[in-house]
Amino acid sequence: MRRRTPDEWKQLVEEFEASGLTQKEFAVRHQLSPGGFRYWLYKKSRVTPVRRSETAGRRRAAFLPVEVVASPASRVREGLLLEVALPRGLLLRFPEGTQAEYLAHLVAVLG
Repeated sequence: MRRRTPDEWKQLVEEFEASGLTQKEFAVRHQLSPGGFRYWLYKKSRVTPVRRSETAGRRRAAFLPVEVVASPASRVREGLLLEVALPRGLLLRFPEGTQAEYLAHLVAVLG
């Protein structure tokens, strides 16, 4: 396979786009390196400017609303805790949302 100039590659890409052939079929028919051919196809698609008239009928991208909800772990870091004071002066701290059954059992055991 001979080495082609950038202008030759651009011409080949234009021919391919009008041919209706697959990339593989076109590359074989024109004795092109498949990797080189893909490179020039990619390069053309990245540098071709898009005109406003070409995008007139297309749907525009839309942003969707997002709701950010803090996790219980972040509340713990912020200091939002549940505190349980035991009669002997012991203070237990738990993250908000700790199961009541667990707390009741722990308080009963610790007295």
